[in-house]
Amino acid sequence: MPVGATEDRVTGTLDMETALREGRRRFEPGLLAAAHRAILYVDEVNLLDDHVVDLLLDSAAMGVNTVEREGISVTHPARFTLVGTMNPEEGELRPQLLDRFGLCVTVGGEDDLDQRVEVIRRRLAFEDDPAGFTRTWEEASHEMSERITRASDL
Repeated sequence: MPVGATEDRVTGTLDMETALREGRRRFEPGLLAAAHRAILYVDEVNLLDDHVVDLLLDSAAMGVNTVEREGISVTHPARFTLVGTMNPEEGELRPQLLDRFGLCVTVGGEDDLDQRVEVIRRRLAFEDDPAGFTRTWEEASHEMSERITRASDL
């Protein structure tokens, strides 16, 4: 979902082209309808307009989206997984929205020059031979997978 998404784009709106051309009202679904049973990804979630955040929160809580425009009332399912990313330097996340996320991950850059060089070296090695690179790291990946499984069992 783009940062500048309007209420109509998020919830849906009246299809004006059909109204003008055919003289009838037709609902055009928005992003919430498209996200039903899927993932709704919001980049720069902390920069969303407060009104749009409220629409997201209402739909997430109710599992439906209701739109009333120009004499049309439409309700449709809107059960989605909300995934958001943000740069904390550009503003805080509203507490009401933070409560909707089951996981929060902070990603930092690597400052150590040797580590940065190693990241690039591995990336280039993968590009040169993806299958060989995968084989090289297969055991370490398996060990990490087992550690994660054991941790989730705690």
